[in-house]
Amino acid sequence: MQFKFPVCAIVGENGAGKSTVLKVAASAYERTKETGYYPSDFFLDTHWDTLSEVELGYALKLGDNSVNFKIKKPTKRWSFPERRFGRKVFWFDVARTLPLDATAGYAKVARLAAGEIATEALSEEFRGKLSYILGREYQDARFAAPDVNEKRVVGLLRRDFGEISQFHQGAGEDNSLDLMRALQEVPQNSLIIIDEVEASLHPKAQRRLINFLIELSRHRRAQVIVSTHSPYILEELPPEARVLLLPTTTGPSVVYGASPEFSLTKLDDVSHPEAFLYVEDTFGEIWTREILAAHPEGADLLTHLKISAVGPANVVAMMGKLGSEGKLPQPGLGILDGDQELKPGCITLPGTQAPEQVVFQGLRGSNWGQLHERFGIGAGSLHAYLEDAMLSEDFHRWPERVGDRILKSKTSVWETMATEWCRVCLNEEVRDAFAASVRAILPAR
Repeated sequence: MQFKFPVCAIVGENGAGKSTVLKVAASAYERTKETGYYPSDFFLDTHWDTLSEVELGYALKLGDNSVNFKIKKPTKRWSFPERRFGRKVFWFDVARTLPLDATAGYAKVARLAAGEIATEALSEEFRGKLSYILGREYQDARFAAPDVNEKRVVGLLRRDFGEISQFHQGAGEDNSLDLMRALQEVPQNSLIIIDEVEASLHPKAQRRLINFLIELSRHRRAQVIVSTHSPYILEELPPEARVLLLPTTTGPSVVYGASPEFSLTKLDDVSHPEAFLYVEDTFGEIWTREILAAHPEGADLLTHLKISAVGPANVVAMMGKLGSEGKLPQPGLGILDGDQELKPGCITLPGTQAPEQVVFQGLRGSNWGQLHERFGIGAGSLHAYLEDAMLSEDFHRWPERVGDRILKSKTSVWETMATEWCRVCLNEEVRDAFAASVRAILPAR
């Protein structure tokens, strides 16, 4: 697994190995007096579990070079490389989401505290970030040391109606306040690891938190690794920052850049299709379905298939390769856009250009077919809108530009155009070869 962006999110089904990866990353650096972790902090011997013959392998990238390390536990003791690099490591696991009144030692504070012996304010900058993330204005944020036990500090937030302690704050407020307190102290070049980063936060707060972490990574030159099950977190990150751990018959495979929808969709869907077709996006999904539907046996074929939009071409290629090697629960075939290089386990959509270019240009060559009837718009006006859309260099936006003029969604425009393209432009030989490639991955019946 590689972390190709300052803030990376690991996603996968429960038990896929997300927490294991986070723990290895936290153990990778030499422990300092202030921060750091040993593998024994995470990988414990218990009455029920004895760990031996364990090897944690990892590499650190230093400029253009990489340095490999291995931490081993052949029997009872961990052995470390003679020299490891030091780095401040900050670990936030799911225990941070435990309400204050359920945390050990705080019941006594709630019952017996009669005053404060010290208080520490959250910085104005991070109080502002907390207000931004949670979408409400906090006039003050501080941590009080109670006279019962000065080590059991209690966070307090002030709004216009008064001050409220963590004993009565919402779960999102409670753990976000603690997180802000910790993050404001993170020094330059640190490693920050957060398990289930979205815990207790509503969608808008999740989006704002991950954007705050991107900003923090830039200002502090820090690296952030999180695990998540949230599409809202994944949508805020670029493809290279999304890391999917995908279970296969030979163990987990790492897929970079998978779409949020695919990352959070189990392959053994409730409908239990006999095979999967993997495409880049919704446009590819719609066009693939329409091409198959145009085949005489298309209706039957589609009842046995599920078409999944998984993300960029590299993800399609990876899924096609895994499917061809029999490593997925069901057979699979990658369907790349026509402008992509053919890869093992994949076929391509018709043409040698992007789907939007092939469909628009093909229909233009057929005088736009009967699109005006399908859209219910006069041919003169519609043809002008279509030609105008094609003046844009960004062909991915052509359906959207048409939709803006005729008051339809880009998906609706594309579905109509893909259907009409299949009617007037699709070559029977191309159609039959495409359907045959799909039929070949279905189990024999």
